[in-house]
Amino acid sequence: MAKTTAQSVLDDAIGEFVGSQDPGAIVTGWVLSVSVKHPTMPSGDGYISLNSEGLPYHSQIGLLHAALEEKNTTILLGALKDSGHGGG
Repeated sequence: MAKTTAQSVLDDAIGEFVGSQDPGAIVTGWVLSVSVKHPTMPSGDGYISLNSEGLPYHSQIGLLHAALEEKNTTILLGALKDSGHGGG
């Protein structure tokens, strides 16, 4: 399946963003989860999940899992710091 223009722009933007945050890093795959609200369903919400072209399912799950673990660690460290038990 060929990439659309929007997919190419998104892929390029992710590569540029990562390069600006970590010079020299090469993006090998990405997963994006976006929360959405649709005008035809005002009391409902949903999400759109996108990934880099050709990224295997097991790699998508691995990236999502890593993101969850990173978020959990960040929240835990923030709570410890706020309670006076963390470093910093």
